[in-house]
Amino acid sequence: MINQNLIENENNAQTENVENILEVKNLTVMMRNMFLVKNVSFTMKNGECLGIVGENKSGKTSLIKAVSGGLPISDGYVLLNGKDITVFPELVHKINVCLDPPSFFRHQTVKSNLEYLYFLSGHSQKNKVIEILKRFQLEKKINTKVKDLSYFEKKLMSLALAFITKPTLLILDEPFKTLPEDLVTMVKHYINLVKQQGTHVIICAHKLEQIQDLCDRYLFMAERELKDILNNEQCNKLSQNQNFAFIWVKYPHYSGKLVMENYGLKVKILGHRILFEANEELTADIVRFLTQNKISIHRAGYFNRKAEEIFASLTPYFKEERE
Repeated sequence: MINQNLIENENNAQTENVENILEVKNLTVMMRNMFLVKNVSFTMKNGECLGIVGENKSGKTSLIKAVSGGLPISDGYVLLNGKDITVFPELVHKINVCLDPPSFFRHQTVKSNLEYLYFLSGHSQKNKVIEILKRFQLEKKINTKVKDLSYFEKKLMSLALAFITKPTLLILDEPFKTLPEDLVTMVKHYINLVKQQGTHVIICAHKLEQIQDLCDRYLFMAERELKDILNNEQCNKLSQNQNFAFIWVKYPHYSGKLVMENYGLKVKILGHRILFEANEELTADIVRFLTQNKISIHRAGYFNRKAEEIFASLTPYFKEERE
């Protein structure tokens, strides 16, 4: 059996002499002349749990891949325990990552997949694989081929692999996606457990509400850049500031200019959405106006999630953006 005290002592010894367990400075990742991550800098303090919040294609997954050695760094650096992961590539073995969507050998069984990947990382205890599968309620799927699993079962399988060892840094990409509430509670229990045992955790999520009971601070990512770093108190304050209506259009700058000129409203641009403060009647009138001007509208409504409200608050007004 693994000596739990030895694991905890090893993790504590690794971190006791550094203030920041992770330091990312001016991190840029480019592929085919396109930015996947653009000039991102942040630190993760010893004992801290970080959240990364953003929509699809905001740069969240590319960021965690670069931090864990899965993508080449074009510029900047990543320090784990004060050491550069490109100079000391063996450091990436101290990082466990659960990516979304999960990816395994489709025609192999659940057990075969986990045994292969577990042994590939330098471990050899077969009973550990069975133990972690039971813990994540996959004991009845041990001999099932991955191609026959549901999405959430593959998600559990990916989480089981991430939790099978006690790393210095555990990175979870959308860990609660598709999971029923009882399994969300179970995964949160295991996250809190490894935090107590000395593992540092980063969680990526669309929904801020899902991770606010776990994280200390949050990186808000949009358009491949880091927009801000906030704690829970700051998040709660920003999400209560204003209630923005949005209209999703193909050409937001042109549409936003029309709204400003014809309605005298202050407008923000967030991706393909134009944002403004207006009641339902006025919002409906603006939708009709844009439609009459042959502008195709994908969607319209009001932000009702905390992360959306915070991104709206962080976004400068259109005029400020253009200055």
